[in-house]
Amino acid sequence: MPGRTEQHAVTSFLDPLRKAVSVLAGHNQITVSRRGTYRKGLLYAWELNSGAGTSWADVGTFTASMNFEIVDTDPARHDTGEGPFRVTTRGYWYTFRDPNGTHLWRMHWHPEGNSSVTGPHLHRPPDLKRHWSTPRLSFETAIEWCVTSGAPTSCDSVEMADRLIETESAYKLYGSWQQTSDPGYPYSTKPSR
Repeated sequence: MPGRTEQHAVTSFLDPLRKAVSVLAGHNQITVSRRGTYRKGLLYAWELNSGAGTSWADVGTFTASMNFEIVDTDPARHDTGEGPFRVTTRGYWYTFRDPNGTHLWRMHWHPEGNSSVTGPHLHRPPDLKRHWSTPRLSFETAIEWCVTSGAPTSCDSVEMADRLIETESAYKLYGSWQQTSDPGYPYSTKPSR
């Protein structure tokens, strides 16, 4: 979402994510790696509960983090009257583990890093080393998968759906990519190594 200032762009980016994760029961705080003034061109990261994630004793633990950067708004794609700055995602890591610590699924996109797989992908049992290619997956999709995996919610299913549709709509509207298929659970697509 565009913003009048770099700070406003970051707030406009984080507020929907905070609203989305609020559908999960428990303490769900999104914390940003760097405090202070936000500036265009720097890489920032947020984590769910400072990296600890959210846990439910008999269900499991959801961890989430995302890299992001403040960039200029593209006048060809966005109404620049909303502000000259916006935030773009530069990578994400969403994971769900059962109470024993076994990974049930991992959604990743890390275009920069040590891995030869730089596109969005999914890891799932029985072979968690295999990379299943996916379109970019939203934070809201990961939250829906948490619920499908048994995570309790803080609201009824209608309110949950409304919140997630609302927050994901803004993400899709301002995204610089296109969702090409329905990432329903379990997601089946071509694996890559």
